Amino acid sequence: MSQRTSIGFNVNGNDVKIRDSRVVRFRHFCIMGGTGHLITGNHWFHGDDEVDGVRLGGIVLTTPNCKSVVTGNYIDNNYIEWTNEHEADPALGVQYSFGGLTVTGNIFTANDVAPWFNWIVIKPYGPDHYIHGLSVLSNVFRALNGNVVRVEKVDTTFADLNYTRMRNVTFAGNTFNAVDEPAINPVPLEHSQTATAHTWVVQAAPYLPFGGRARVVEAVTAQGKISDGSGAALYAAPYAKTAQGAANDEVHLVWPAPCRGDVRVVARCDQPL
Repeated sequence: MSQRTSIGFNVNGNDVKIRDSRVVRFRHFCIMGGTGHLITGNHWFHGDDEVDGVRLGGIVLTTPNCKSVVTGNYIDNNYIEWTNEHEADPALGVQYSFGGLTVTGNIFTANDVAPWFNWIVIKPYGPDHYIHGLSVLSNVFRALNGNVVRVEKVDTTFADLNYTRMRNVTFAGNTFNAVDEPAINPVPLEHSQTATAHTWVVQAAPYLPFGGRARVVEAVTAQGKISDGSGAALYAAPYAKTAQGAANDEVHLVWPAPCRGDVRVVARCDQPL
């Protein structure tokens, strides 16, 4: 895989339809600039027989706000890479940042890959970029002959994302097989507080996509009785402190009195609007 040089095709314009193709063992299926692309019903597979072998981007999207759809494809031993590598000045300026991408109803598979392999990779070439409009819905992710840690990551070779500006990011309805840390946003969390405390610490990692912050709490629901130190019911609700902890991935629930019990918390890494 690492020795291959052939690219199926390049796209330098808008509104390209890639449909019903079968693509075998290229370096990249396609490099796509422009926006408005529909990528549907294809099967591209780029693996080889090497254990823990190198895997590269099958589709490389090079426009940050790509306004594109990837639906109903079989993405086999490669990944979707999303960059802004064709920008003359890659730092975030007056243009849109990474957004406008829908990835739905695809089969993602990989076999004999290293645990750090990912199927969705964002690679900013300059600082201050963020995600504002990404939907990853109803896909199947499956690794064979060994687990992978996550399905998604940010490649920080040149820059990281600004996680304080994430907006409208949805990871929902996906199926994860041989994936250690599923990505879910918004994520429903169950927390059981066995020791009486004023502040309950709810950990949203590792579920939040791209290692994001716990920026928003949409709901807190008691699951049964909340008890005070004497075991009596506490009829009160907590307030939530977001982006807590060293990695900003905790939610702190602050109660009016020390208590214990079980709650269900819905947290997000983004502002939904």
